[in-house]
Amino acid sequence: MASEAELIATLKEIFAVEDPNLLVGIGDDGAVVQSPSQNLVMASDMAVEGVHFKREWSTLREIGAKVSAANFADIFAMGGLPKYLLVSAGLPKGFTIAEIQELAHGIKGEADLVGAGVIGGDISSSSHLVISISVFGEVQIPIMRSGAKLGDKVIISSLPGKSAAGLKQLEMGLTSSKFISAHKRPVLDYEMAINFTAINNPNYLVNAMCDVSDGLISELKHIADASKVSIKLDSKLISEAPGFSELSDLAAELKVDVWQWILSGGEDHVFVATTCVKIPEGAIVIGVVESDLGVTVQGLPDLKSEGFKHF
Repeated sequence: MASEAELIATLKEIFAVEDPNLLVGIGDDGAVVQSPSQNLVMASDMAVEGVHFKREWSTLREIGAKVSAANFADIFAMGGLPKYLLVSAGLPKGFTIAEIQELAHGIKGEADLVGAGVIGGDISSSSHLVISISVFGEVQIPIMRSGAKLGDKVIISSLPGKSAAGLKQLEMGLTSSKFISAHKRPVLDYEMAINFTAINNPNYLVNAMCDVSDGLISELKHIADASKVSIKLDSKLISEAPGFSELSDLAAELKVDVWQWILSGGEDHVFVATTCVKIPEGAIVIGVVESDLGVTVQGLPDLKSEGFKHF
């Protein structure tokens, strides 16, 4: 295995950042960023081999991109824009320079999509590959889970469930499909997230927002509980969303309830929000905010699962 100095030198080259606000980058005891004029928004996420990913299924580049995307989704869901990343990793014995390069390029590739840069982190040895990323961004008006209002429309950026479908196919021994690709490296609609947060158009401002990491029902329960409202989804509206028929056909072929994928499957990082103003172009209306508490789905009285649980 390469030395720590060799690994840091390799990462410093890959993650070179040109930013006038970055006063000290990779290579010192800490990074120094000139204080921005806007509010800071921060999020952190950890991925553990065997729990969040399997190296026999995914390349290191895909793993790096996926973990980064999960963090960026949290920043966008708060109405912010990512700026900087701190990346820490526990590396198994024998991890090579080529492997760290592949992992780093996966992280950088996703970071480049949102204009963010890696400015530091830490490396340690570990029995399994562990990746922990903290993202720092800027936000003018934070969008919180507690902001949903009575009468709001519930909207999503795209249909969830593709990642869960891909995971099912991987478990069956398949190696390639559009759904497997969605599981191994979800493609986030960052432009739609910006529309949701009204950074470019104040007519699109949403009142509450989450990214769907643990399942649609689970995330909407967070919004309902924090806002002290109920959310009623309409299964008919969801079934009219682009991609539903293809997902439903696959579920029928595999003898799986498609609604389990859509409502309880995670890791699509679709954005779900509530709004009382203009619906952003391309967004899908799937329900409404009402009084009372909880989440229900019209046309589906029995919900077997609420989403992924870490413990």
